[in-house]
Amino acid sequence: MDVTPRPAAPPAPSGPRRRRRPLAVASVLLVMALIGGVLVRQLFDSTSYYYNADIAVAERDQLGERNFRIQGAVQDGVRQSGDGVVIFAIAFNDVVVDVRHVGDPPDLFRPGIPVVLEGRWEGETFASERIMVKHSSEYRAENPDRVSPGAP
Repeated sequence: MDVTPRPAAPPAPSGPRRRRRPLAVASVLLVMALIGGVLVRQLFDSTSYYYNADIAVAERDQLGERNFRIQGAVQDGVRQSGDGVVIFAIAFNDVVVDVRHVGDPPDLFRPGIPVVLEGRWEGETFASERIMVKHSSEYRAENPDRVSPGAP
């Protein structure tokens, strides 16, 4: 076995160095930033928070004209006009909010039912774009014969 030191390898030939293309690097960074922005936006949209009607009224100035969700119980006096506009009010903690909704409400929509609305403030009125009815398990309790035994 030979343990004598070997000579160092000759240095690599010095040829032209590769130049990084700044436009390509900038393009990759821009695409990564756009993808990150879309992901962050989706995350915030999927965790949409809703305000109770009393809090939404108290924070009306801070909410401005941006979209948000508001919840409360539908009050008596629901009116539907011929042009597809539904006018009603919701209440939470004795604070009443007038609502104007364009479109047909869901089948379960009626006075006394809690709802979550998506929309924005237009002055003193909440302009609703979507109505989601919050329902409970009362149907199961009132109609046990209509629910299959394995249903959640």
